[in-house]
Amino acid sequence: MSISQKYQTASGDSVVLSTSSSDIYLSSAISIPYYKSLFRQQNIKPRFRVFVLNPDETIRYPLPNERIQEGGSYSENYQDGQRRTMSLTLFNEDGKFTPSINSLWIDSKFSLELGIEMPNGQIVWNKKGIYVISNSSTTHSSDDKTVPLSLGDKFNALTGKLGTLETTYEIPIGSDIEEVIKGLLNMDKGNGYVLDPKPIIYHSSFKGKKTQTKISKSAGSTVGEIILELGTQLSAEVFYNVEGNLVVTPTQETSSDIDKPVLYDFKATLGDMQSVNFDFNMSEVINRVIVTGTTQNGAVHHAIAVNDDTSSPLCYQRIGYRTGSPINDSNITSDLLAQERAKYELRKQLILKSSVNLPVTFNPLLLVNNLVTITDEFYGLQEQKFLIQSISCNLGYEGMMSISVSNLQNLPFLSV
Repeated sequence: MSISQKYQTASGDSVVLSTSSSDIYLSSAISIPYYKSLFRQQNIKPRFRVFVLNPDETIRYPLPNERIQEGGSYSENYQDGQRRTMSLTLFNEDGKFTPSINSLWIDSKFSLELGIEMPNGQIVWNKKGIYVISNSSTTHSSDDKTVPLSLGDKFNALTGKLGTLETTYEIPIGSDIEEVIKGLLNMDKGNGYVLDPKPIIYHSSFKGKKTQTKISKSAGSTVGEIILELGTQLSAEVFYNVEGNLVVTPTQETSSDIDKPVLYDFKATLGDMQSVNFDFNMSEVINRVIVTGTTQNGAVHHAIAVNDDTSSPLCYQRIGYRTGSPINDSNITSDLLAQERAKYELRKQLILKSSVNLPVTFNPLLLVNNLVTITDEFYGLQEQKFLIQSISCNLGYEGMMSISVSNLQNLPFLSV
């Protein structure tokens, strides 16, 4: 029996760990601090594995690593909707993976796990999502018989042809949003299976919430579009987590950065980072966001969020008002929702305009919209907190990955 550990993060996603080494499995004796220490080994040993899944997302069979060409990739970006993508190329000398109804086909699903081999030979695995094929091809020549695959997480299916509406779809005012989302995901695909067989993770604070405006979508719109609109009415982030569950969680919680735990401490003196390069997109800096929602009883639901922190290098008192494109959204039905949206969009703008691209040691613990710290004497950074915006790595054994992070607080060298 396999034993795993699961840690919920403040972003709404989870770190899910398990091990495999003969008949030895993960126990509570393997702690997160010990696991973190593995990332500073002199010879770190990254591992990855990919599984082909059944329609109900149970494991059908593993893809042998010797059949996967090095050079595949994994990426994760902080956004609503689709967050994760994966690409890989399969060796196909025997024709086993040639796309067909008896092999890998349009409806095939996959799961990915990244891991680290410990000194005792055990591998600690981290789940990294469930995927559907977005594109496939086959190459057959004298020296190249391969099948390249491009995959997106399950939200890709909701916004693609599988999730396309054949007729007009309407959701009346006063509909229970949780039940609407469940109903959409339980739509029959036409082959006896539903769009998404897994339960959703729906935050308790949203229980009983009703739609405030009618949603009407014409034929050709998608299930994914509707779910994102419902997320706007809730003021929620919507995405698929590492286990393939749709998560609907309050932006008020996911954007509360100060109280988030730190996933990892990067220290320049310990060789955690190959370089630290800041990129300031000065022409695109925004410190004011205007949001307009619906009009009710002659009044327009409206809000403005401004960076007025005088200690901030980006406050309007220092650089003037830098206003983003106005946001107009009919799903915003109250001043409170408008204000929450404005604050959320301002946060995104402020943290995106001063990003750092870091080549770092391979670290499968990391998840977007979570915190790391950076210590670098050259920049005067002492455990400075940064938010992870994106993560990417090769599916191989190089021992490196790339992350993009954004500062949450004033960088000391900007304000001296």
